[in-house]
Amino acid sequence: MASPRPPPESSGSGHRAAVARQGRRAVTRRGADRHVRWIAHAFATVVALAVTATIVALSFGLVAVRFVGLDAYVVQGGPTEPSLPIGSLVLVVPIPSTAVRVGDLVTITLPDRVLTHRVVAIEQSEGREVFMLRGDASASPDPVVVQPSPVVGKPWIAIPTLGYAVSYAEAYSAPIFIGLIVWVLVVIAVRALGPYLSTGRRRLPA
Repeated sequence: MASPRPPPESSGSGHRAAVARQGRRAVTRRGADRHVRWIAHAFATVVALAVTATIVALSFGLVAVRFVGLDAYVVQGGPTEPSLPIGSLVLVVPIPSTAVRVGDLVTITLPDRVLTHRVVAIEQSEGREVFMLRGDASASPDPVVVQPSPVVGKPWIAIPTLGYAVSYAEAYSAPIFIGLIVWVLVVIAVRALGPYLSTGRRRLPA
């Protein structure tokens, strides 16, 4: 004997089932969107904090270096390689020019640049000492001798590649800080307006 067939669903119950399925899909989409927004917000926060921490650390580091009487320079040319690679951050300690000996690396401030070369000869000119310099990567001495000031610099330590970060921080610190301020203001505005925006969305007709 055949079992009785279940009665067909009415159009009203089918419509309610379709509406329920659409509601579940909408909830799933909202959950996925919320998850993506949370990941994007967390990533942006981590990047902003990392950039800020790097700039602050470099700034305080340079202040501390100068506070103890040292100078810091970034190697931008290749004549001092391999002793001082390009992009290195060089910490320079001041010493009397009378303490310089042939073979020493010295840092001398010229009118147009800061020069770090090796002393290959010390001569007398008009009763004063003058230095003949040469870059370690150069085959011949510099064409002009240098009359040093009473105090010159002597490279103490060179930190490879850190000079790139210092140069970047000095060049872009202002735009980065402005961007961080704008980002913080945008986050505050979004959080402040979030409840009103969500209320407006809930009041929209289905």
